[in-house]
Amino acid sequence: MGYSSKRRVIKGKEGENIATELLLKLGHTILERNFRIKRGEIDIISEKENVLYFTEVKYWARTSPLHPLEIFGTNKIRRMKTAATYYLSKNVSFRDHFVSFSLALITEKRELKYYLHLF
Repeated sequence: MGYSSKRRVIKGKEGENIATELLLKLGHTILERNFRIKRGEIDIISEKENVLYFTEVKYWARTSPLHPLEIFGTNKIRRMKTAATYYLSKNVSFRDHFVSFSLALITEKRELKYYLHLF
């Protein structure tokens, strides 16, 4: 693994830790981190007040020309929904919950922006 790959992994873990801390402060219960199946993944799965949150965590440099919400292309949305569907099929106790797909955006200055109910 090269330097830039290691740096991305470290930033990713750091971002997930920051997002997890925020969700806990907001009253969420963290159910899973880094939930992966063959055709999809979800960084954080949490629950609060009968809502199941499937959250993507991204470290985003301020200099990036893309808006953070642009990361949710058709393929990313499909992979997250596939992973969420699988999670719900294995955890039937959450089937009566509302579902929210969200984004936790971590900036270079360790600021967190949390976008709820994106799709």
